[in-house]
Amino acid sequence: MEAFRAAGRAPGRAARRSGAGALENLEGSSTSTTAAPDFVHAVYIRATPERIWRAITETDFTVRYFYGSAVECDWQPGSAYRMTIDSELQIEGEIVETSPPRRLVQAWHAVWDPEIAADAPTRVSWEIEDAMSGVCKVTLVHSGLLAGSSTLEPISDGWPFILSGLKTLLETGKGLSEE
Repeated sequence: MEAFRAAGRAPGRAARRSGAGALENLEGSSTSTTAAPDFVHAVYIRATPERIWRAITETDFTVRYFYGSAVECDWQPGSAYRMTIDSELQIEGEIVETSPPRRLVQAWHAVWDPEIAADAPTRVSWEIEDAMSGVCKVTLVHSGLLAGSSTLEPISDGWPFILSGLKTLLETGKGLSEE
């Protein structure tokens, strides 16, 4: 997290790179109402579905791979949830669906930056399925995004980092930034 603060960026917000590829083609004006494709990222993790579920839903884990974010929620459909860094609200939303330890759907609204906070809430779905003995496939789908929205670029860089951190933590016992 310190690297993001030092660079003046919020969690998941990457510096704009020239030649960013397809993402640049999706971006329009900030008032665009054109739907962007769903962001889908999958990773295979050597862990049980129960351990992956705990890592997604418990602060003891999230602070180690999700940009230092603590999570507050009872994980029941209709319940509010909050993610904070150093007690500062970063993400808020509502639990849409839970089926522990296999599926979690959240209404997701980032508020770490005023431009991003102005975007409408979106939806994040986590799917956990057995892939082979001792290995699960975790698929994250972030839907409801708009082309040109302030949310699109940070999540496009942020989710791969978060899922890589989740995998690393569960397989090695250390987060990406832990020595």
